[in-house]
Amino acid sequence: MRSILKVNWDSNLPIYEISQSELQKKGIHCLLLDVDGTLVNRNSTIIPKAVKNWISESKKLFSLYLISNNPSKKRIAKIAKELNLRYKYNASKPRKKMILNAIKEVNYERKKIAIIGDRIFTDIIVGNRCNIKTILVKRLKRDGLPIKFNLTLTIEKLISLFIK
Repeated sequence: MRSILKVNWDSNLPIYEISQSELQKKGIHCLLLDVDGTLVNRNSTIIPKAVKNWISESKKLFSLYLISNNPSKKRIAKIAKELNLRYKYNASKPRKKMILNAIKEVNYERKKIAIIGDRIFTDIIVGNRCNIKTILVKRLKRDGLPIKFNLTLTIEKLISLFIK
C-alpha cells in the first residue's frame, strides 16, 4: 500500500517551470491547482506574470480548476476571475469533499487528473486520498520567485519519512 504522503512528482520547481509536455506524457488532462503558495504568495493577490503565462498556455492543453483552503471567497474569486478559472475556496484539504466535487464537475477519469500544490500535508495527502496524481512545487515569494528554503515543507518531508 502506498503512503498517503507519497508525492508522485516532487518537481523542486515553481509551478511556472513545470513542463506542460511532461504533464501530457504522464497522461494528465486536468489539473487541480492550489492557490496560496502555489500560484501567488500567501500575502498577495498579485499573480506573477510567469504564473499568468503558464496558466494561459496550460488552458490550451488541460482543464484547470482552482482548489484553495483559503476561507476568503473574495480573495479566491478575485484570483479565479483574473485567470478565468472555476474554483473552490475553503476546501479544508486534506478532507476529500471539495476535491471530489471538483472531480465530479470536471468529469475526467481520476487517472487523468493531477493536483499541484506546495504542501504535503494538504495538497499531496488529499490527492492521494482521492486517488489522483500529485505534483509538489516550490512555494512563491511576493516577487513571484520561488523561496529558497521552505521550513514547513522540510518539516513535512522529514515527518513523512517516518509515517507509512
